Amino acid sequence: MTFDLNAALSRVRERVKAQDPGPNGRPKALILTHDNPDPDSLAAAMGLERLLIREGIAPVIGTGGIIGRAQNRAMVRELGLVLTPFESVELDTFPLVALVDTQPGTGNNSLPPSRLPDIVIDHHPPRPLSRQVPWCDIRPDYGASSTIVWTYLQEAKIDWDPILATAFLYAIKTETRDLGRDAGPLERQAYLELSALSDHAKLYAITNPKLGREHFVALDRACRMAICWGELIAVNLGSLPYPDLVAEIADLMLAYDKASWCVCVGEHEGSVYLSIRSDVEDAHAGELIRRVVGSKGAAGGHGLSAGGRLHGTVREDAELKQIYDELVARLVAELRITQPPTPLL
Repeated sequence: MTFDLNAALSRVRERVKAQDPGPNGRPKALILTHDNPDPDSLAAAMGLERLLIREGIAPVIGTGGIIGRAQNRAMVRELGLVLTPFESVELDTFPLVALVDTQPGTGNNSLPPSRLPDIVIDHHPPRPLSRQVPWCDIRPDYGASSTIVWTYLQEAKIDWDPILATAFLYAIKTETRDLGRDAGPLERQAYLELSALSDHAKLYAITNPKLGREHFVALDRACRMAICWGELIAVNLGSLPYPDLVAEIADLMLAYDKASWCVCVGEHEGSVYLSIRSDVEDAHAGELIRRVVGSKGAAGGHGLSAGGRLHGTVREDAELKQIYDELVARLVAELRITQPPTPLL
């Protein structure tokens, strides 16, 4: 079913019309990314912000967790993104709440279960609570949430300045690995059009930032601790300085020429995170990780890329190792791997 942007915007106008305007005379809206936001979530939030501003609404982009990956921090810095930590948000003062690149009930955003959002825009498989949201636009066949918002801005004829174009181009680049992963015709069209509008000096600065010591420490540990189970390479990264380091290292370790699958597991502030990567056609990594994690956490993803977070907390390395061993055993069974484990080095 085709999404009706004009009808969605009309419902938004009705939703905020009866609300008290903020200090600047405009009703407020909170645009919330998933926790520890990636470029796709940030760009989608920027695009929705631009659209709501045109509707006379004053949006605030809220984020939970931290922005840890060097490239993501460079994106925020180079593009001048104004982000508000969720813990600083007075949720009751926002008559309109949007979730981008995430959904209610996924466990990967900071919106309390008691507050149902008014807008959900995502490219991951739909969750049951999302059906109750007035503006629900979920397109699992799209390679990025920012592609969905790109179609909005195209339809609304929003002018593309170099900052906005660079954000969207980088989001689609990273989410689809330069159109090589889960990309469709619209990602290719957006990629080409945005390339002509972007600030390529800023794009270079975002793509090639200086890397902190923690990146090389994690990479060293990954190489030393990696275990190969046939075509699967598995890594227990231990304690993490930031959660999305599991995805960062998983992307790198998949380059090993004997690996078709990679799983990285680590702990940050007591929470266990995992990331799965594959280069197998029709890998269905999102479905796979949900089976592996089961009821022990929240997980999801797409064909070649998936991630998750387990419920509960761990306080010792031994606890993390037990969880890691269980996750890897389930993954080995799911992939029907029969080869014995051997160290990478």
